[in-house]
Amino acid sequence: MATFNKDMVELATKNKNFQKEVYLDDNVQIVLMSLEPGQDIGEETHDADQTTFFVAGEGQAVVDGKKTKVGPNHLVVIPKGACHNIVNKGDEPLKLYSIYAPPAEPAGVNFKTKEEAEAAEH
Repeated sequence: MATFNKDMVELATKNKNFQKEVYLDDNVQIVLMSLEPGQDIGEETHDADQTTFFVAGEGQAVVDGKKTKVGPNHLVVIPKGACHNIVNKGDEPLKLYSIYAPPAEPAGVNFKTKEEAEAAEH
């Protein structure tokens, strides 16, 4: 197995897609996200633990109804099964990446817009 060794801050900062997978194996998945001002990911749950690191922008994480402010260098742990949402509260894109263990999104997930991601769910 090849070693995954990337500058995640650079990848997340340059990412313009709503959602883009950058790594996947049987145990872990890493997904970049870029949320436009006022945009959210939509309330969801996963059958996996999720660790989300925020790179740029200002936002809010809501985990099981509890709201917390997020911004650059913040990390939020979202336990398996927790109802959560991430909202961009700033004037610039909110850049982040999430690590899922085990993988929680479809393999190869890559959507330019939230609308594309939502259409793929149906």
